[in-house]
Amino acid sequence: MSAQNQPTFAGSEPLLDRRIFAGFSWLAAAIVAVSVVVSAGCGPVTTASTISDAMRDLDEANSVDAKRRAPYEYTRAHELLAKAKELEGHGMFESASGYARQSRMMSEKAIDVARLAAEREKRDERFGPKKSTDDSGSRDDPAAAPTGEGR
Repeated sequence: MSAQNQPTFAGSEPLLDRRIFAGFSWLAAAIVAVSVVVSAGCGPVTTASTISDAMRDLDEANSVDAKRRAPYEYTRAHELLAKAKELEGHGMFESASGYARQSRMMSEKAIDVARLAAEREKRDERFGPKKSTDDSGSRDDPAAAPTGEGR
């Protein structure tokens, strides 16, 4: 097919001119290279953001006294955050983000448990502790303990 038989656009050169595509492979390679460089910077940025969010959540858990009211959840969130920071320092950003996300979930759980415990404490102060439904008596009451007499 000659250049004269190829379709043209408003009297210009043929649309399928090879000169247009000559620089295409160079342009595609440049776009890919820029994408790789830009995406390489995303790992540290997103990890730092996730760790910062986890730190904020742990501070919130600390503000509702989760260390005392929800010790398991609080300690777990604290240790997961420490591991996330350690992995971030070693450049293992994907793993660090995973630990930071787990820390955030545990912090949220610690906040929920601590708030429930605070509500229970307020209720107990107002109405007294909830009565046990155990018919054998209280375990703390020595009078309710069997004496061994009458055997």
